[in-house]
Amino acid sequence: MAVPEQERDRFCRVLHESRTSLYRLALSITRDPADAQEAVAEAVCRACERYHQLRERDKLPQWLLRITANESRRLCRKRERTVPLDTLPQEPADPAQALPDLSLWQAVQSLPRDQREAVVLFYYEDLPAEEIARIVGASPGAVRVRLSRARSKLRELLKEGEDG
Repeated sequence: MAVPEQERDRFCRVLHESRTSLYRLALSITRDPADAQEAVAEAVCRACERYHQLRERDKLPQWLLRITANESRRLCRKRERTVPLDTLPQEPADPAQALPDLSLWQAVQSLPRDQREAVVLFYYEDLPAEEIARIVGASPGAVRVRLSRARSKLRELLKEGEDG
């Protein structure tokens, strides 16, 4: 289905304005810059293919975030099936080794995926819990619980980083 030129221009403008948000969300899910770029590229392709199906055009930025989150998760599931041998450590990890001084972003990256997504969308993208719920496919209450647990874990991680 052909998209009118005015709609194409709007799509491109919103995509350009959202590029940092899309990449940040994908990176928070995949934890790998190359995978994040691949997920965003796939999300953009899917959004282009299905743009004519979007009923509420004013929800385009949120729709792009949702597609990016889905593509990032899909890529993670695909990558989890294999473990490259060169990434395995040569020696067993030392559990007594203290955590290094963590930056906030590193601490966020150490959270479970559902909490990472919620934190990135809430604090970095400034979205309300209701909108995050639509993007990640959970209830607003579940999003608030994820944020609460993430804040507790971040406090703990950052405190350990200061004490260590």
